[in-house]
Amino acid sequence: MSTHQVRAARLRDFLAQDPHNPDLACDLADALFAFGEVIAARDVLDSLPQDVALAPGVRFRLARCALATGEYADAASIHAAMLQEGLDGVALRHDLAFAQLCMQHADEAMRTLSAAFDAFGATPELLILKSRIALMQADFALAVSSADEALAMRPGDPVALGVKALAQFDGSEQDASAYTARTALEIDPYQHEALLVAATLCLWQQDVDTAQPLFERALERHPNSGRALSGYGQLLMLRNELPRAGEVLAHASRTMSNHIGTWHALAWCQLLMGRIDDAEASYRSAHEVDRNFGDTHGGLALIAALRGQYDEADLSIRRALRLDPNAATARYAQALLMEARGDAAGSEAQIAKLLPQTGLFASMPVSEFAHRLKSTLTSGNR
Repeated sequence: MSTHQVRAARLRDFLAQDPHNPDLACDLADALFAFGEVIAARDVLDSLPQDVALAPGVRFRLARCALATGEYADAASIHAAMLQEGLDGVALRHDLAFAQLCMQHADEAMRTLSAAFDAFGATPELLILKSRIALMQADFALAVSSADEALAMRPGDPVALGVKALAQFDGSEQDASAYTARTALEIDPYQHEALLVAATLCLWQQDVDTAQPLFERALERHPNSGRALSGYGQLLMLRNELPRAGEVLAHASRTMSNHIGTWHALAWCQLLMGRIDDAEASYRSAHEVDRNFGDTHGGLALIAALRGQYDEADLSIRRALRLDPNAATARYAQALLMEARGDAAGSEAQIAKLLPQTGLFASMPVSEFAHRLKSTLTSGNR
């Protein structure tokens, strides 16, 4: 039995003898939570007598369990109720802002965080959260500077380094992000954001053997990480493990329902499996997120081309290229139309121009992708 298990067992015995002691309940929940036993921690808290369950420390830990299991609205509700009752603290404000961020209410989260700074001053935890919120707001300079402030207060903090790496990555500072991610992973091999950066950079280089264990390590502790799931699904596509890739990408799309790139990745996977109707549904979901995204209209052109609806495909291609002259899916659709209309040389020439450098299409070899699409087109899967 490990030291952790011994301590948890001892605390369970103490709590059984003194079930109305909220401090014991909180200590046991903390011990379980620290080793990832979130459900066990919540079971302990849920089984407490009602008078103990109302203790501020118990409620705070129930909210933390809700955060850990993705029940963000429940967590925010507990935090807000405690604040309304006059209970306050830097950890409470932090967790409320974090719950709001997880619900993608970035502006609200930043307001909560600003109030925490006003009331309690800067802490590394608050500054790291500020960096995360700035990331969601696409303010990459603020995200990096906030992480740097946290690192000035706590040098070598792996979480601050990981969040900084992701901010650099999303801000297109790839070399800097790679260095920062490596630094973070040398300190904590499981640091989530650093793993995302390192794995995605390897994926873009089509180094799937290096990328795969990095994504898997990220998902080991964060199984609902949308970005890790999306990247891992694309990696499985490269390995031609299409059914499994489809399952992973579907999970990613549920986790990040407003992320267009994940819907596109799922659609490509479905196309390669000949599931044209499902691919169209994925592109329609992407269209609901942003109706003016060129690659989505290009994807709908692909669907039309695969169904032999060439006039409709032409219309969607023109719409896509008006919105984005470089829309890769529209260019793929053009190549398919050329092939379908007997212009094999023109199709190959068009495909040869499609050599994207970043993002989803960088992780899929153009020649292989084109070959798979052509096979789908000629296989009779409509």
